[in-house]
Amino acid sequence: MDYYFFSAPQHSSVPALQQEYARQNLRKLKLVGYLAMTVSCGILLLPLLFPVLNQTAHVQFFRGLNIALVFASALFLCLQESLFPAEDLSFRPWLAQALCLAFALVFVSCCLGVTFIAQSNPKNTLTMYLLGLVTVAFLWEFEYYQTLVLMGLTTAVFSQVLRFCHLSTEQILLNHCLNFLIMACFFVLSRFMYSFRAAHFIQLQEIEKKNQRIQEISQAKSEILGVVAHDLRSPFNNIEMIISLLQKQNSTPEQEQKYLDLILTSCQSSRDTINELLYVAREDDQQDIPLEKLDLCALLQHVHQEWQAHLQGTRSLQLQHPPEPLYAHLNKERFFRVMNNLVSNAVKFTPANGSITLRVGQKNRTLHLEVSDNGIGIPEKLKPHLFDRFSKARRRGLKGEKSTGLGLNICRQLVERHGGSLEVDSEEKKGTTFRVTLPAAV
Repeated sequence: MDYYFFSAPQHSSVPALQQEYARQNLRKLKLVGYLAMTVSCGILLLPLLFPVLNQTAHVQFFRGLNIALVFASALFLCLQESLFPAEDLSFRPWLAQALCLAFALVFVSCCLGVTFIAQSNPKNTLTMYLLGLVTVAFLWEFEYYQTLVLMGLTTAVFSQVLRFCHLSTEQILLNHCLNFLIMACFFVLSRFMYSFRAAHFIQLQEIEKKNQRIQEISQAKSEILGVVAHDLRSPFNNIEMIISLLQKQNSTPEQEQKYLDLILTSCQSSRDTINELLYVAREDDQQDIPLEKLDLCALLQHVHQEWQAHLQGTRSLQLQHPPEPLYAHLNKERFFRVMNNLVSNAVKFTPANGSITLRVGQKNRTLHLEVSDNGIGIPEKLKPHLFDRFSKARRRGLKGEKSTGLGLNICRQLVERHGGSLEVDSEEKKGTTFRVTLPAAV
């Protein structure tokens, strides 16, 4: 376990930790407030049952102290209910901490008052004072600086109490030494409890994250099985049906060739689905990818040339880039896959003689890359699901091309691993533009 005596945990869960212990502190304030009111009221009623108690020394001061504790507890409970109804912190954990800090000071001061009553000299009767400080250390979690504030205010109250004790200079000095020792013990105990609870909370957060990750993996596994069951079953059914036809009838060589072409198409579709699934699994397992400084313009020229040859003039593919190189830290293989996926997506949904444009430029220290087309666009209802894994937005291309629903999810995942982002703008029947932003290499 890590100890946080002079600092707070350096962890992503710290904001949640602060919210949680502020909420818990309010609950403990309510508990101690009601308990203090009950005990003080009981002490005030005791002289009615035992009149002899009215003859004890300092009885009026003792009675006044209990009355003050009752009213102070009631005041703090009312403030808590009015400021934090239903424990709603509303982004004000600092106010909850301030309220608990003030109540802790009042509670310790009352305990110190009881100590003063016993002998008018707290040097030998620090039991209630110690009990108050131990109660605060065990119940409430305060930040390092909040603990120091509470210690400073408590020491100030202790010094004021000593002024009413009519002690010698030697006794006052001795009491201050004892108080310093007590404050040191209070600090260690308070920070130890804070460290223990903080470590426990962070551990619970880590367990929750791991459980969430396990659920995500389990869900992904179910989705993969669903894709395998659906997308692979159809090609295999087609192959089985075609082979049955070949076995049952005498086909001409032309028909046989047509059947064989259908079998080949089904096999290729199954292979593409399996390759996509394997690629996703491999990328999920790999934490970091190797990057190198590359000219993005040169990479786009390579993509442009390959797709120009593939399209054979069926669609216009243009590349716009500045004359000077634009450098970025890229993984060539993976970013090439991103560009191929985006261009392939544009080709699938752009009719013959349509236009596709690759455009890249730099603004400040950011590279802006666009893949735009004047195709059929994306329906509004599909946009929220566009980048989901096994997306509900997957649909067949204009020529019946199938989609696994993984391509755009892979693209966004790879772009984010390059430190960039991938967004989309689209209007149905007018076209789509995918926008990639990347940090420029120095």
